[in-house]
Amino acid sequence: MLKLAGSILIIGTGILAGMSAADRVRQQYEEMRELQTLLYALRSEILYARACLGEAFLKIGRDAGEPYRGWMMEMSRKMERRQDRMLSVIWKTGVRDALKNSKIQKRDLLRLEELGTQLGDADLEAQIRSLDRYLEELKHSMEEIREGMKIKIRLCQCLGVMGGIFVTILLI
Repeated sequence: MLKLAGSILIIGTGILAGMSAADRVRQQYEEMRELQTLLYALRSEILYARACLGEAFLKIGRDAGEPYRGWMMEMSRKMERRQDRMLSVIWKTGVRDALKNSKIQKRDLLRLEELGTQLGDADLEAQIRSLDRYLEELKHSMEEIREGMKIKIRLCQCLGVMGGIFVTILLI
């Protein structure tokens, strides 16, 4: 009876581990989708509202979820206080500090850092082109993740179940 209970617990733990890994894959895609939404909002603020970047960050940051809320609000505060001279420095440190624990892949974070060097110093059209270029790259990354997401989720769940069964067999 104890072996049966232990086996059920081990298999259950394997299933939970697989579900947890599958959830991380989903969260990565959701964070990228939220980043995409924020950058479209930033594009709209720059293009249509003609807002300066500090105001745009503040407005977008109020509606954003974490970790993006803290990132946008901090950039707005730094720009308001003129803490750093250039937006590229504020942007880069903000991405590194606020988004270091996000589930977004490193290559996409590096691209996001690069985007900051193209904002603020250029004219309106150049900023919009830079945002459009980054949004296109982000869209391609999201498509890659979405294509592999179903397979990865299924694989994580199956490995969790099979791993639990394997450990149970080894222990019996």
